Amino acid sequence: MPVAYNIHPAFTVDDETLLETDLTACYLLVLVGNGTFSYVVYEPVAKKFLALKSYHFTPRKMALADLEMIEQVFDTDKLLFTAFKSILLAFNTGNGVLVPHMYYMPSMKKDYLHLAMPEKVQEAILSDLLPQLPMVNIYSVDKDLLGFLRKEFSTDLVIHANSALLQSYPMDFDFQAANGVAFVEVEQHTFTVTVYAGGKLLIQQETDYQTGLDVVYGVVNILRQLGLDEQQVKVKLGGIVATDAGVYQEMYKFIPHLEWIQRLPGFQYITKMQEIPGYYFHNLYALALCV
Repeated sequence: MPVAYNIHPAFTVDDETLLETDLTACYLLVLVGNGTFSYVVYEPVAKKFLALKSYHFTPRKMALADLEMIEQVFDTDKLLFTAFKSILLAFNTGNGVLVPHMYYMPSMKKDYLHLAMPEKVQEAILSDLLPQLPMVNIYSVDKDLLGFLRKEFSTDLVIHANSALLQSYPMDFDFQAANGVAFVEVEQHTFTVTVYAGGKLLIQQETDYQTGLDVVYGVVNILRQLGLDEQQVKVKLGGIVATDAGVYQEMYKFIPHLEWIQRLPGFQYITKMQEIPGYYFHNLYALALCV
């Protein structure tokens, strides 16, 4: 029996510049998460974002459900069939581990990943080289979903969203903070913490959560395990998080140096994008650093 879905674009942003632009010179940057499908149109010469659309799916059950819902997006969103210069697929579905490059062997990708993550049915194991770090990001995605998107977009350019975030964080004004800086990217049911001290990466870890206090406890525990003081560390929050949401309210109570992550500098954003908080789609904009 078919599953009934509630599929709709939660955010739709564009203006007249999109119609005036040669899209064959632009990139389509696509971000796929658990229950989400988002993209931006990026013009590389002017370093300008021209359009953004983000779909949020209900219910959120399994990879198969996500695939079926994304198929519906393709049925309705004709912009996805435009002849872009190139299309980059990014996955924000967790299941990743960082391995020092000096120890990395491509033939052992599966072994590295499953030391930290349980093996999943129908998984494809991929890896990203990180230009600014001596690390390799190894991760898994659903094989059917990956195959569908590669076929529909006719692209082999695939990365993990965290690989893009690791390229974006050094652009933050507080990246070199002596007492440390923690970037917290919040999704629907998970959050990813990336911690630096003096510009050196200490950890990147994803954790499930149910309440705002879960996020607070997770961040504080990670900082303490690293020997950092949560009363001194700058914490930068990103994701589609409202100021009246439980995650923000609880973190505001317990984290003295809590800020929203700044909009990615060095890029142009159309006016309607500037009306949306920059931290909402920081991970989506960060994909422009990978093309």
